Amino acid sequence: MAKKKNKENENLSKWASKKEVVHTSFPIYLALGLIKYSPRFFLNFIIKCSSFFFYLFNKTSRNESIRYQEQLKQHNPDCIKRISAYKQIEAFAITFVEKLECWVKKSIPFKIDYSKAKDIDELISYVNGGKGAVLLCSHLGNSEIFRNLANKNKINLSKEVPVSVLMDLGTTSNFTNTMKKVNPKFADNIVDVNNINPGTIEKLMTTIEEGGLVICAADRVSKYNDNITVDGSFLGKTAPFPYGVYLITMLLRAPVYYIYGLRKKDNGFDRKYDFLVTKSSVNTDCKRSERETNIRQMCLEYIQELEKNCMEHPYQWYNFFDFWAKSEKA
Repeated sequence: MAKKKNKENENLSKWASKKEVVHTSFPIYLALGLIKYSPRFFLNFIIKCSSFFFYLFNKTSRNESIRYQEQLKQHNPDCIKRISAYKQIEAFAITFVEKLECWVKKSIPFKIDYSKAKDIDELISYVNGGKGAVLLCSHLGNSEIFRNLANKNKINLSKEVPVSVLMDLGTTSNFTNTMKKVNPKFADNIVDVNNINPGTIEKLMTTIEEGGLVICAADRVSKYNDNITVDGSFLGKTAPFPYGVYLITMLLRAPVYYIYGLRKKDNGFDRKYDFLVTKSSVNTDCKRSERETNIRQMCLEYIQELEKNCMEHPYQWYNFFDFWAKSEKA
């Protein structure tokens, strides 16, 4: 049994320690140059070409896209018409470019529809009242939108609010270092999830006390904490989720909102987004004896939101590795 458990942890460690899809700085600099100097039609043409190249030569991402889509179709046959790794890879390329646009352009270059953001008015009112909140995002869609909306004050905030972002800098080092050079503000208030300590928690608490926002993706396990997870059924199969993220939300004792920036059409170059905001029903200001129960409850609630949005936008999922490796090896 111990050998089996060690094997599970080894596989999970390999899964969690995989680098982001972009391994070098060159594609980022190239994309930034194209964004700055190219007409939009030419940039779209380049995205098409690079997507096809990536599809042909990145076997791992191609295979994992198919694995995810097959699992999705098995869970809900109606949500995806055709298995297509290329569509998912192209959607990723488009989103990658649009994330960069968020940082190099003065205004958000998309049309954003807030009609599905059912709790956004409450969130804005809460923050305008001087209270902080935790925002849990994912690798589905483009979560950079909200950070930029907040930084550029495009969501009717009455004042500038501090924003702390928890990121796994171990797996995004090339992207992060390049963006620091391009836009120094990119790294402002970024907290490395691999180096969480009491001082870090205190810093995040200060952000909350100052009426700020703490933003973190809650769907990817860190390689440094891959043996501490919350397991839940995601698309019909058990998958690990990062325990530490949910523990931090409990320690901060602030309201939690699930946020998504989802392109209305998964494929193509229609620059229209749905912005989603849903408040968590889980009480974070709880007794210590209730903490573990509430952590699991929040994770399961998060998974339900993630599942629903994956089924509506199947090609906008950008975790290019075996998300269910742990259950497959059990």
